[in-house]
Amino acid sequence: MPTPSEMGSRALDVFIDLRDSLRDQRIGRGGHEVSAALTERLDTAIASLVDPLPERVSVLALGGYGRRELSPYSDVDLMLLHEVDDPSEMAADLFRPLWDVKLRVGHSVRTVKESAAAARERFDTQTTLLTSRLIAGDPTLYGTLMEAVTAVTRARPLRRHLVAEERRRRAETPFLRMAVDVKTGRGGMRALQAFEWERRREGLIGRFSPEPGPEEDQARQSLLRIRNAIHVVTGRRHDEFSVDLREPVARWLETEVFEVAQELITAMRTVDWLAGSRWPEVVDDDPRVGRRTWLRFGGRPVSQTLHGPPGLGEILWMLETGEQGRVAFERLWAAGMLDDVLPEWGVVRGLPQLAPFHEHPVDAHLWRTVAEMRALMTTPGQYQRIARDLGDDGLLLLAAFLHDIGKGRHRHHAEEGAEIAIELCRRLEVSTRWAQDLEHAVLHHLLLAETATRRDLDDPAVIDEIAEIVGNPRRLQLLYLLTVADSRATGPTMWSEWKAQLLRALFIRVTSALEGDQTLGTTRGEVVSAAGENRAEVEGHIDRMPADYLSSTTAEDILWHVAAIASRAGRSFLDVRAGGSVERAVIIGDASPAFRRRVAESFAANGIDVLEAKMSTRSDGLVVDTFCVRHDRTGGEIGDERWGRARRDVEAAVGGQLDIVSKMEERASAYQSLTAPVRKPTVDCSTDPATGDVVVVVKCSDRIGRLAEILGALGECGLDVRLAKLDSRGEELVDTFHVRADGGMSDLDSMEGLGQLIAAGITP
Repeated sequence: MPTPSEMGSRALDVFIDLRDSLRDQRIGRGGHEVSAALTERLDTAIASLVDPLPERVSVLALGGYGRRELSPYSDVDLMLLHEVDDPSEMAADLFRPLWDVKLRVGHSVRTVKESAAAARERFDTQTTLLTSRLIAGDPTLYGTLMEAVTAVTRARPLRRHLVAEERRRRAETPFLRMAVDVKTGRGGMRALQAFEWERRREGLIGRFSPEPGPEEDQARQSLLRIRNAIHVVTGRRHDEFSVDLREPVARWLETEVFEVAQELITAMRTVDWLAGSRWPEVVDDDPRVGRRTWLRFGGRPVSQTLHGPPGLGEILWMLETGEQGRVAFERLWAAGMLDDVLPEWGVVRGLPQLAPFHEHPVDAHLWRTVAEMRALMTTPGQYQRIARDLGDDGLLLLAAFLHDIGKGRHRHHAEEGAEIAIELCRRLEVSTRWAQDLEHAVLHHLLLAETATRRDLDDPAVIDEIAEIVGNPRRLQLLYLLTVADSRATGPTMWSEWKAQLLRALFIRVTSALEGDQTLGTTRGEVVSAAGENRAEVEGHIDRMPADYLSSTTAEDILWHVAAIASRAGRSFLDVRAGGSVERAVIIGDASPAFRRRVAESFAANGIDVLEAKMSTRSDGLVVDTFCVRHDRTGGEIGDERWGRARRDVEAAVGGQLDIVSKMEERASAYQSLTAPVRKPTVDCSTDPATGDVVVVVKCSDRIGRLAEILGALGECGLDVRLAKLDSRGEELVDTFHVRADGGMSDLDSMEGLGQLIAAGITP
């Protein structure tokens, strides 16, 4: 007959087999059905391990295991409760087999007295014991423990601690995130657990506490099934719904990524709403007022201030007031009081944004953009000065709030959003000037960001085109501040010092154009005048460069190029202007099919990240390329030593004396853990209306050496790169190349064919 230890081991094997089988066979919808099955198997195993237990000894399940919400790789929280002299042998019999099968066990061995003392001292122990569950052993002893816990919790209310924890979650995550921690993040399972702790306390001390409603039950099931899915597909305890897990989680749940994301956002929003309703003091400054009212304007109950749909004043109050105004908006929405004012909100409310660089669902992004706009308006500096010069704070806040309101519809969201903005202005009886400016801002809210990151800001034709679209300095100021707020609110990969510099340069140049400044672009006389004794060399250099070189290059850079050419002494030559978060380098060399690819590989091998490259080839075959670069890991200065290695590698690689590809691959291998998920590259081709260039936009996963690979693919297609602007958005690259090609590229079919040809040369 098998011993209890052998029976327990067999039962543990059954549990492990069930857990492992979940990879191939989901149980039910993957939520409580999975957790219930795991809990049942583990209960059986643990009971077998300790059978029989003597009197005055019990085994308790705690935490998620105690609540029967065990996920595949959750910690198994257990307590051996006893009133015996030496429980050590029983504890070893209980815990050692669990450790042997690699379970993460949260373990404690306590008497009733020790448990009560720990509950008095530690809030987490108190809440853990509130939802404990008897697995095996003496039920009378467990009853005695719960009597002690009741006495502790009667004297030690939970609310203050639970409110503090909810405030902490909201402080850490002011706006709901796409990559939420399903367990501990804002709107996650921890808040639901807090509800249960409070209900359990109320029940123990004899107070009525209503059971969870259907919304709470549904949110719990959604969060549990998505958490279970994350555990199964990662094979470990992991609770964040990160970008790389979306597709495998959706496959396990047998649904689409969008549907899973929508379900998760809905659940989080429900939990967040329930937490704010259960503990209004989380948001309200005065808890007594928060308990009495569901919405306040200026500290007065809504019944005294709002007898119908909110007007412009109330909408602006909510946008100006931060978290409190946002909660007020949500309460109005839940009460149906915004149906006539902004019915379009229902489309974007909780709408997922699956692009990896988007940190928030659409509505949370809009509220965060409002918060970023308020920060621009109130923080001393250039943005505040521009906002004050504009003098329309309400217009700025409305533009921030509405810029993506058109998402989730059939047409481009900017076009849809502009129409919605006009309609809202009609409903709110907004002035004609505001309405027109707001429509323009929503329609063109991507204009400055796309221009700054994809086009040549030194080209007067580009600046003139943007100035014509913008129309006047007032609208430019509005668009500029909206672009900054939107970029900051999108996520950390969408805003950097480099992007701030690009936008600032664009803003200044378009402002000059709107004010009638005719000095945009460099003139030959300006450069020659500054050349001094090198006048002949400078004029000869300009004559050999492409026609647009003079107008799109500063006089300072032209003189720098001439000096670098004079220093090269017949070899490839790299000159650097170091210092600051973005450094600049010029490379001079003889044109060859592989030249630019070897330069890019040398940069990648030495940890130099290219942000922008202006590429020119003189009529005599001399390459003159200018780069804006930074350290690829720190984002800061590259340093003299690294630049020295890069100089040597460029010269050796171009000359064929160095296997730079192997060196680059070695660096990539060293950072393999940081390599992005595999994604199929996409390439879109179009024509720049200002310059006539073919514009190639490449979207692919980021990794060391990508620029070199793309340059190689472009070269194989016979394209000469004039401008490269590299935009890293977390794990994704969105790189733009302005190229010159021989005719036959103007119609759409040939553009599509070119894109397919380039994409074929880029590995996933």
